[in-house]
Amino acid sequence: MAIVFLDLDGTILDNGAPAVGVIETIAELKNNGHVPVIATGRTPHLLYGIEHTLGIESYIAANGGYINYQGNVLYTKYIPFQTVQRMVDYCTRLQTDVVFESVDGYVAFSKHTPLVDLFSEAFQIELPIVDPSYYLTHPLLAMIVFDDQYIELFRQDFPELVFNRSNRFGYDVNPAGGLKAEGVSWLINHLNISPKEVYAIGDGYNDISMISLVHNGIAMGNAYPETKAVAKFVTKSIHEGGVRFALQHYRLI
Repeated sequence: MAIVFLDLDGTILDNGAPAVGVIETIAELKNNGHVPVIATGRTPHLLYGIEHTLGIESYIAANGGYINYQGNVLYTKYIPFQTVQRMVDYCTRLQTDVVFESVDGYVAFSKHTPLVDLFSEAFQIELPIVDPSYYLTHPLLAMIVFDDQYIELFRQDFPELVFNRSNRFGYDVNPAGGLKAEGVSWLINHLNISPKEVYAIGDGYNDISMISLVHNGIAMGNAYPETKAVAKFVTKSIHEGGVRFALQHYRLI
């Protein structure tokens, strides 16, 4: 039995919908006795049940910070409240936006610029409502910041966080650590799976740690050059059936 970690956006989702043929490919993978697991930067709220549409029972969300395996939440990693408060104060002082991501919510602290909504539209997800007090009552798995002019200041002043470009409008903000690799490592150790039976497929910057970690790291043909550079195999693009081509290459289907 192999376990296959699959990124969502740009890997098995194309503009927010399952890529052509991917549902059938996942079904075939499962029929052959293998286990697909979503590994995404999205938080659980932003999955919108897509895991059920895809026929996948397990997922790692929030760039490794939340693990749901076959309906059971096994692991969570929240941003400490003190760090969130510092971020809120920092963004208020700079008059720049920040979005809060909890298990069940996606809420903006402010919308000084169109970047907040443009970020959401790029992923075909909801536009966040504005609620400056949301973080006071909801533990956060992740945040999003937007302004390129401040990103190096954020990285310098928040060493306990990591900032990864998610799309051309903004950056995912997560607790520092192994990101997706941390969640993947935790789950494969928990399940006691042989490293040679672990596969990961992705396209983004946030997939680099996961693809680097596993024995069979695969980059999509549409992946960033930095992601391809750490992969053991580069498959076709999402529009050319890249996931199916990779699974066929490794004889999993």
